[in-house]
Amino acid sequence: MTTFMSSPSRPSGDLALTLAALGWHVFPLSARDKRPLANCLDCRDNPECARDDYTACPCLPDGQWCHGVRAATTDPDRIRTWWRRQPAAVPAVAAGPSDLVLIDLDAHTDQLPADPATELLPGTPITPGDLPGGFDQIRTGRDVLLLLARIRGGNHPWPSDPVHRPVSVVTPSRGRHLWYRAPRTDGGRRLRQALGTLGWQIDIKAGWSYGIAPGATTAKGPYQVVTGDPAHVGRMPDWLADEVLRVATDRPVPPPAPAPAAPPASGGRPAAYLTTVIDNGAAELAALADGRQRALSALAYKVGGLLSWSGLNRGDVEDRLVDAGLASGLPQRLTRRIVHRALTNGLARPLAGPTRHASTAVR
Repeated sequence: MTTFMSSPSRPSGDLALTLAALGWHVFPLSARDKRPLANCLDCRDNPECARDDYTACPCLPDGQWCHGVRAATTDPDRIRTWWRRQPAAVPAVAAGPSDLVLIDLDAHTDQLPADPATELLPGTPITPGDLPGGFDQIRTGRDVLLLLARIRGGNHPWPSDPVHRPVSVVTPSRGRHLWYRAPRTDGGRRLRQALGTLGWQIDIKAGWSYGIAPGATTAKGPYQVVTGDPAHVGRMPDWLADEVLRVATDRPVPPPAPAPAAPPASGGRPAAYLTTVIDNGAAELAALADGRQRALSALAYKVGGLLSWSGLNRGDVEDRLVDAGLASGLPQRLTRRIVHRALTNGLARPLAGPTRHASTAVR
């Protein structure tokens, strides 16, 4: 039985404090468009607020909400300050810091992909026996997840005991949010967001990604908790944990390309050179009034080409590129999709690093 009750009349700040007391890291979103509130002007121009060291930002203890999802906290004093200044803000939850994973099951369209046999569950074969009624019975992400459960889970894929019970939320668009405890990873691999890679209309929010808080109300309606308890979030059944780990963890970086014959043009290590490429690209992106999607894609593609040569971790690099896109004003979902695709395409076409005699300009 659900012990956490949500109500459209419940103040957003009270909900944020309640979740924070349970260990859910929260931060405010705009009530208008569900995007993180913008950085303050002082933070935007302050070199201490570097994206890779947001914990040193002096604006956060001062009651600002800078750095979006990376400002998420359980500190009640900071949360009270945020909602006192912006009482209409919508509380969101940072998945990774909260040790949670959100499985977001959309219901945005009933038009199936062009090739449902291969596109409903990418990488997972579907046989006629899996869908006796044919593909016409599939309409939403929930249907696709149930299909995957039948394929992977056998006769009883969904344990009903409290240990495995997620916090289940019905969204205003009649989709479903399933909040689970994050499965354990090994080998230093990290959980991260995966959009559509598990299945059609299924997004996985993990790591530095976020979801609307259970029980919150937006301009489009409430995110109503229907089962589960945020104080006792269940863990995934084993079959589902295996699938999430398959698609939502960092892939091993391919073997490095042969090292260049001379040191990089920047005079430092390859990692330092690529970091400069990203920083310069981020600055140029922030200055654009239009063409930001194209510029972000080009930057991520170039970075992907140099990633193996640099030796940097893909997850860290992808996070920096996403931060650059968000700082330029692009929406989160679009930013992550652009970065992931362009970075992957660049990795497939590795570049040799610049040599000492190449131009030293990093553009």
